[in-house]
Amino acid sequence: MKKCILLFHAVFFFCFQNLLTHAQENYFHCGSSEAVNTILNANPKLKQEYLQREAVLAIHDQQSFATGYSENKKELLPVYIIPVVFHVIHQGGTENISDEQVIDAVRILNEDYRKLNANAASTVSQFQSIAADCEIEFRLAQKDPNGNCTNGIDRIASNETNNADDGSKLNPWPRDKYLNIWTVKTIGSSGVAGYAYLPGTAFPSTTDGILILSNYIGSTGTGSSTRSHALAHEVGHFLNLLHTWGGTNDPGVDCSGSDNVSDTPPTEGWTTCNLSGATCGSPLDNVQNFMEYSYCPTMFTDGQKTRMRDALTSSIGQRSSLWTSSNLTTTGVSLPAILCKADFESNDVNNTACQGNSLTFSDLSWNGDPTSWSWTFQGGIPSSSSDSAPVIQYNTPGVYNVSLTVTRGTETASTTKTSYVTVNSSTAMYNASMYSEGFEGTAIPNTDWQVRNQDPGGNTWTQTTSAAATGSKSVKITNSSSYDGYIDELISPSIDITAIAASTPTLTFKVAHAQKTSSSADKLQILVSNNCGLSWALRRTITGAALSTAGVQSSSFTPSASQWVEQSVNLSGYATETNLYILFRFISNGGNNIYIDDINITEATGIEDDVYNSINFNVYPNPAEENAMIYFNLLNKQKVELAIYDMMGRKLISLKEGELIVGEYQYTVYKKNNLSAGIYFVTLTVDKKRFTKKLIVK
Repeated sequence: MKKCILLFHAVFFFCFQNLLTHAQENYFHCGSSEAVNTILNANPKLKQEYLQREAVLAIHDQQSFATGYSENKKELLPVYIIPVVFHVIHQGGTENISDEQVIDAVRILNEDYRKLNANAASTVSQFQSIAADCEIEFRLAQKDPNGNCTNGIDRIASNETNNADDGSKLNPWPRDKYLNIWTVKTIGSSGVAGYAYLPGTAFPSTTDGILILSNYIGSTGTGSSTRSHALAHEVGHFLNLLHTWGGTNDPGVDCSGSDNVSDTPPTEGWTTCNLSGATCGSPLDNVQNFMEYSYCPTMFTDGQKTRMRDALTSSIGQRSSLWTSSNLTTTGVSLPAILCKADFESNDVNNTACQGNSLTFSDLSWNGDPTSWSWTFQGGIPSSSSDSAPVIQYNTPGVYNVSLTVTRGTETASTTKTSYVTVNSSTAMYNASMYSEGFEGTAIPNTDWQVRNQDPGGNTWTQTTSAAATGSKSVKITNSSSYDGYIDELISPSIDITAIAASTPTLTFKVAHAQKTSSSADKLQILVSNNCGLSWALRRTITGAALSTAGVQSSSFTPSASQWVEQSVNLSGYATETNLYILFRFISNGGNNIYIDDINITEATGIEDDVYNSINFNVYPNPAEENAMIYFNLLNKQKVELAIYDMMGRKLISLKEGELIVGEYQYTVYKKNNLSAGIYFVTLTVDKKRFTKKLIVK
């Protein structure tokens, strides 16, 4: 608390920096101040209105503090209920968090705001008396803006989940009816985990709400108990709370700021959980406040409660419309739950089973709890069930539908998911002396080749006659920067490698691809599975310029006969496998169309060194005008040395020297690091084998 009223330097907040281990990681600032200055300079009226509101709130805060806030009137306070919608922006990866994770996040949010959080008892004794039950609750919407059934979770497949900002706030529901929360994979500013607008500062109003990383939602799935309270922090901003140190994103700097709340002690702010910390003349800082960065929050104060409830009774930002009885009816949160939609999932993320094995199915129906279930399982044993979580065995390879009808009293709902279950053969479909596929037969997917993880626009692996290495057909993905981050997989039939009678079998295929720009980094991975596709082992990755067979082409790419390149993958480690699956995984990143043809598995003849074949050592763009990226892949834990040498053989830069675990690695070479225009050599040593790439700097 301070006597002065400060203009909140952040019209919107980029909060809760993404510190994986808060006591050991560096604290990173966001770029909010630059964005704020732009907004304020462009909106002087907005600035003036904000100052006037803060002046009024400060007077109210002082009066409330003098009379003990609402302590003596607590029983007369209504519980404000806020309808919530989660917009899950995803590309089919782990950022597509489960319903259970969202529901868990709402549970934690309610506990934090009703002082029911399990760690409330650990609040230090000096602040126990002002730790507030804010009497604010949150409920997932049961009706969407059109009055249709919803579970309050709006899933949107979009590459806007990457480097998200206000432009990623897709399909906003009316802010006078719902608190909009958008969950994403990454946020544009480095280290940023979430941000929210204060009432009346969202510009435009369709951006009002909370943008937050998906792994900061709930404590289950990709969430964690440590990160799960970040949402309470962001909702605090939505309800007009500042950080305890004031209106900046820089804790621990000085004592010039204020949150304009009388019962929060003056503080510099904290990024560690120092429960005895005292700054700015206070005997003890409220380090455990939800509006701190301490990563040990337990409480809001009575003063913060009053400020948030003032926001909810003000028309500013339409917060006062959210909790009205008419709106609670409109959004369905005050109505009895109605069983309005059937839904389910299996216990395998890809809904895949090996022949003879089983899958367990779980009911996810909205919104009332069913009392009876009627399942139909094409190809399954049993083929029907009335259990709530049936276990179904699949003995015949194929792709099968699953149907569910749920009932509660007179309420009923049904759904059928076509081609939902994939059952892979436990014995090889092919065991000839060699395997070959030219895609000249029927369209894919077919009885041999499966396709999965396609993007929402349907641009996935498909048979084409527009280009071919041999014959008249190949497989293709129509790709553009619109599909950045999407993963498309093409899966082979099962193959008995031993039938090839080879100690060193090799996979070869022909590929054609073009970069759209010199920095495009489309990625092709080749993986194998020896357990019916239940898990996959990476064998090779080809990225960026190394994948391109035709240079940079800004237009949609169709290869000529000369723009096909044969690639190979050493499969000697799988020479004894009698049931091997091969997967081609394409990950879009700003590039162009890709084509594959002429897949063969044969005896190796003069195959490339297996280490070189697997690491995919690459430097791009090359030539480089500014920065260059060095990429390589490790299939095993290895000792690695990575360095840059000049033409005289002198080491200029050591990028890595030490042991690395299995994974993909990327290092940036900055031209500003004394690399003048000229020719250099990038050397990578793996497993005592040295590889060199020439780097040209313009």
